[in-house]
Amino acid sequence: MKNQSEPPKIHSLTTQSLPYDELLKTCKELQVQLIQTQTQLTWAMEQIRLLTHQKFGSGSDKVAYPDGSDQLCFFNEPEATADFSVAEPDLDDVLTDARKPRNKKSMGKREKDFSNLPTIVFEHELPESERICPNCSHPLHDMKVEITRLLKFIPARFEVEEHRRHVYTCRECAKHDDGIDLRIPFIRAAMPNTLIPGSFTTPELVAAIINAKYVCAMPLARQQQEFERYSVALSRQTMSNWLLRCAEDYFLLLYQRMREIMLTRDILHGDETTVSVANETDRPATSQSYMWVYCTGVHDETPMVYYDYHPTRSKEAALSFLGTYKGFLHADGYEVYHRLTPDITVVGCLAHVRRGFSNAIKSLSKEEQKRTASYEGVQFCDTIFHIDKKLADCTPAERQQKRLTLLKPVMAAFHDWLVRMKANALPKSYLSDAVNYTLNQWTYLENILKDGRLELTNNRAERSIRPFTIGRKNWVMHNTPEGATASAMIYSLTESAKSNQLKPYNYLVYILKEMANTDLVNYPELIDQFLPCSKTLSPDCYKTS
Repeated sequence: MKNQSEPPKIHSLTTQSLPYDELLKTCKELQVQLIQTQTQLTWAMEQIRLLTHQKFGSGSDKVAYPDGSDQLCFFNEPEATADFSVAEPDLDDVLTDARKPRNKKSMGKREKDFSNLPTIVFEHELPESERICPNCSHPLHDMKVEITRLLKFIPARFEVEEHRRHVYTCRECAKHDDGIDLRIPFIRAAMPNTLIPGSFTTPELVAAIINAKYVCAMPLARQQQEFERYSVALSRQTMSNWLLRCAEDYFLLLYQRMREIMLTRDILHGDETTVSVANETDRPATSQSYMWVYCTGVHDETPMVYYDYHPTRSKEAALSFLGTYKGFLHADGYEVYHRLTPDITVVGCLAHVRRGFSNAIKSLSKEEQKRTASYEGVQFCDTIFHIDKKLADCTPAERQQKRLTLLKPVMAAFHDWLVRMKANALPKSYLSDAVNYTLNQWTYLENILKDGRLELTNNRAERSIRPFTIGRKNWVMHNTPEGATASAMIYSLTESAKSNQLKPYNYLVYILKEMANTDLVNYPELIDQFLPCSKTLSPDCYKTS
């Protein structure tokens, strides 16, 4: 048996040991092996540089061009970026802007920040006996008041609500009670329904728990520890039971209604991320499940965010929400989105395209970066972003028309460059991957030209899913599918509340109080007034500007 530690034998390549034909064949084989080894080494070094940058470098996709600038330097002809509809500023305006102090606090900012907060006034006055002039002994005049404003924080505190419900009866009827014909009346005073029958919890307490976990990413275990510091013993199990019960009794109705409304919209965004669920049926605890997220377009007047839990990342999981949808769907390059129903038009994400080229740059050494073609890919993307940004104030119809005029030629040039690069890029490199990805997504990227309400990126969905990924780092996993579904409902409400400029805590308190005392069984149409996009919510729910 061959010794594993024995070094491999190196055959002599002299003309005496091998015939010429065999020697030539061996040299060619070694040359091929050398090229393969160099390719593998280059790929490995790219991986090391990119991973090092991702771990220790900036998280931004911004790259510095070889000349040290970050300006557009490709395909930026005046006719492509000029906008003659914008009037030239006056000289006085230019000089005024140039003379403005930079990084200086605006006057009156503190008064503006404090204007919506309750104010407690403390008067500091001299005693009457001391209001005498030290020079002439005449009475002093109260000339002015110097105001100093200080910001004070009062920590949360627990209170006990004691509801005393009076019960009334008739003593006169009691005198004539023979126990047969006359019934003594017992009349109870009206009292609001409790949030959960038989429980001591309140809308304020449940809303505070939800706000801490789903908005501030504080797990129930940490909340339990914090409550104990206030001498209140609330276990994680008790808080979990409250959340599940509220999700079943209240949030489910809103959740279902939000889905109905979103499926009527022309434009949606979609994305998905992993989630661990410990006790799923017929699946090991180490299996990866998924939280899908959908949100309305940027121009929608009633913004909504919808989370949808599923054990898999399959096409069926996407169709469970999008099966009846007809319209545009912003998505990344995940192929499941491209295999949905023909009624769905997928719109590609230019941010993912640009990220591929910026990663290709970051994976190279400093010397290699100076001559890489990846900068041209980034510049094409930056030019498209730059042109479209100038169309932000246009109506959707105007934006679509100007995109056809200004963006379409740039995208055509970008596509021609990609075709050329596909033939010249080094195989199995980050540049080659970026080029191939962009070409594969090109059909979906061109769909941006079909409607002026569409966006160049799917960043809206990625921003909507980020609170979930931040919270996942803290609470790690869900225990059951029921808990994951309840979390999907709650995240849908809190993120939709934030999209509508609501304060999540105030919004949750309001709807829990009102829904507990509203007959939604006999009047299901009343559910719309509790949606995050409702215009009839209490003014206390809204953020103050």
